[in-house]
Amino acid sequence: PQRVVTLTPHLAELAHAAGIADRLVGVSAFSDYPPGMERLPTVGDAFSLDWERLVASRPDMVLAWKSSLAERDRAEFEKLGLKLLVLEPRRLGDIPKAIRLIGRIANTERAAEAAAHAYDLQYDLLRKQYAAQPVMRVYFQIAATPLLTVSDDHIISDVLRLCGAQNAFPGAQPLVMIVSEEALVAAQPELLLGIATSREAEAEMTSLWQTLPVAAMQQGMTGFVPPDLISRPSPRILQGARQVCEQIEKARKRQP
Repeated sequence: PQRVVTLTPHLAELAHAAGIADRLVGVSAFSDYPPGMERLPTVGDAFSLDWERLVASRPDMVLAWKSSLAERDRAEFEKLGLKLLVLEPRRLGDIPKAIRLIGRIANTERAAEAAAHAYDLQYDLLRKQYAAQPVMRVYFQIAATPLLTVSDDHIISDVLRLCGAQNAFPGAQPLVMIVSEEALVAAQPELLLGIATSREAEAEMTSLWQTLPVAAMQQGMTGFVPPDLISRPSPRILQGARQVCEQIEKARKRQP
């Protein structure tokens, strides 16, 4: 493939890692990494596709994310004869596999292997550093309101496991769900983590936690990480994982 379109920001990052950033002719909204992606034509967002612009880009491969690909859109791709590669990294170990796969398809295996190998090295370093630590129960919130968290099958929970921690709601379904205040109080996590884009967002989430009788909040066991570094299953997620691990380790040392 020489003309590639990506339908989520993390897929643009995976394409870049695989060595085909110069072949991208269309991306989704909010594709902002690496710098320069925002100058490419936007063919849609998480809710809808701009079919006219997408077809006009004349792609010979479209990278899609399974969780955001509606059946009607999949049927439309088939009707139009557009080649679709659907990826769904659910674990940290799936990310280098996706990079290598794209590299094989695009004949950029050398660049893809270099990026995947670098990822593997960073992943192994974090695993060896934190995996043997005492397990902490962590609540991870992905929106200021409501109490929106992730299940054990979400890649963020895999980050927690990498850091020697466990999701405070391990058996919950689906991947993303709302929990009640009562459920969070009953879970009594040892650390509250959230994603926030600014100090104002951190303050908003903290003010919500402060209304709940959760010991971790009263002990100041809280932390935040930028959303782009933890919610996108791309190589940069290890930067977010390092921040999460460091905050969990800091909380461990503060425990009685």
